[in-house]
Amino acid sequence: MSHLTITTLPDSAILRAIFCCSKICSKYALRTGGFMLGMKRLIGLFCVAISVHVSAEPTTAIVDQLQAQRQEFAQDDKIDPQRLSHEIQAALKDSVALDRAGNDPEAIARLSVLEKYAPLTRFPSYDVQTLCAGLYAKLNQPNDAEACRARAAAMAEILQKHSGSGATPDDPVRVITIEEVSEWIHAQSAQLSNVRAYPYHDANLQAITYAGPATGNQSTVAYFLFSPRLLASLNSAKINVFDPLPINPQNSRYQAALNDAHAQRLKFLTDTSFDYPALIQLCASSEREAMRLQQQGDVAGALSKIREIEKIRPIQDVPIFDVISTYSFLLGKSGDIDAQSRMRLYLFGIAQDIAHSGNGLTPESAIHVAAISEEYAWMHEKGWRAVKQSLITKGNAHYDAIEATDGSGHSQTAYFEVSQIYAREMPTAAQ
Repeated sequence: MSHLTITTLPDSAILRAIFCCSKICSKYALRTGGFMLGMKRLIGLFCVAISVHVSAEPTTAIVDQLQAQRQEFAQDDKIDPQRLSHEIQAALKDSVALDRAGNDPEAIARLSVLEKYAPLTRFPSYDVQTLCAGLYAKLNQPNDAEACRARAAAMAEILQKHSGSGATPDDPVRVITIEEVSEWIHAQSAQLSNVRAYPYHDANLQAITYAGPATGNQSTVAYFLFSPRLLASLNSAKINVFDPLPINPQNSRYQAALNDAHAQRLKFLTDTSFDYPALIQLCASSEREAMRLQQQGDVAGALSKIREIEKIRPIQDVPIFDVISTYSFLLGKSGDIDAQSRMRLYLFGIAQDIAHSGNGLTPESAIHVAAISEEYAWMHEKGWRAVKQSLITKGNAHYDAIEATDGSGHSQTAYFEVSQIYAREMPTAAQ
């Protein structure tokens, strides 16, 4: 009997969110490639890899059949690639849960919901076919299990041999859904550790760092190219970079990023060795002028301008969302991808520190900000238009209450904790 092992990518939802935080939208300086933008849609879902022994050798007929169905998915205007990925992952997650509960017939039935796109017998998904193989084996249906193994092997061959090697930017793996990136990793029993944009000629590739048996467990980079329809779907997706994400403490990189950002923001607000109002004013003028220079094509000048902030304090020690977002964007424009990647991780920590600080519904659950600009960045992401702002005091605490109108025209109020900002900007009043 086949053994089903349930594993997960290293907090793939977090990997996706990191880069969403680099999306520069108008003055709030949230920019990134379409991949990072669309990945946010999959937050909260597990990228599940179901590992069973896939030994069947795929026939040319099976490869051709699945490749043809895959191309239909890629070309069908009625199929949204992002929605398809979402539904595949939801079906996998639910089926795994049903299998764990000992209800394998229902697990198969849950996967069968995907037949609204294509019959399972020609559904072009490595993960779906691999899970089906394991489930049918447990149900003692060897013929069905073997057929699924053959289709899983065919999908592995399609992704690894017929879609580009991924070894160089000149020969990227061409995928039609986000799910196929996960499946490419799963088919090699590998672990993904990083994702970053990789501009190359006229294409915006994704450079994915992974390790597995095929690489001798050494970190290796593979390059991926998204289909035009997938890019369009990703670019049209609406994200909110301040949505709180469930960070797995076992993924020390992202937990450390959140912890570091939180510590930096506390230090920033309590450090009286610099002139806070002067720094905030310099940040605003430097960001504005830097973006103007970048739009004129002067990236070096833009970087030089934003680095003027360091007359008062190193940029790394200014953990304000829009400052780090703008700096990350400009580093990417300059070609310093490694530095940009570090800033993106830092930005992820900042965004999540804001997200986890409160929901803003009441003063007691107010959102903690390090600068007033973060209040408006948060409002912008919610799609709210500020109508009135007032400062309220409760005991020794101070809050900004912003009355706003949401996208449906309804009145909303958001509360932001600004006690330390108030103390820095109005020391006499705060005493």
